[in-house]
Amino acid sequence: MLKIILLFFLACPSFGADLKPFSLPVYNEKKSFQYSPGKKTLINFWASWCTSCIQEIPELEALKKKFPKAEFLAVNAGDSKRKIKKFLKKTGFSYRVLMDKSKEFSKGLGILNLPQTMVVDEKGNITYHKNKPPTEL
Repeated sequence: MLKIILLFFLACPSFGADLKPFSLPVYNEKKSFQYSPGKKTLINFWASWCTSCIQEIPELEALKKKFPKAEFLAVNAGDSKRKIKKFLKKTGFSYRVLMDKSKEFSKGLGILNLPQTMVVDEKGNITYHKNKPPTEL
């Protein structure tokens, strides 16, 4: 058990760690999103089967209204385009959806359960990483 806990903490990016530039396909677009530091960014990791992901959408939407200059990204971990489309039609959240179908990106950041939210500052430092949205950016 101690090995599992230690492995979890070693795999998870800690506060102050850098988020490296990455690229993920954008849902329903033919292009990919290219992340690089420069703008405060909230990244929410979710899946269509996750009831907690649905429950936190109003909090995330309120944050987006409160901080309109920040980038808001929703990284879907593992769902097909069809499931994403159905989820978006049902919930209607308003930020850019990125697809991590293989979950390679999510797992590389230590995302082992959903939902997870990260906030990254303008320099690329992870300033927040928890299983619920922050109250401030």
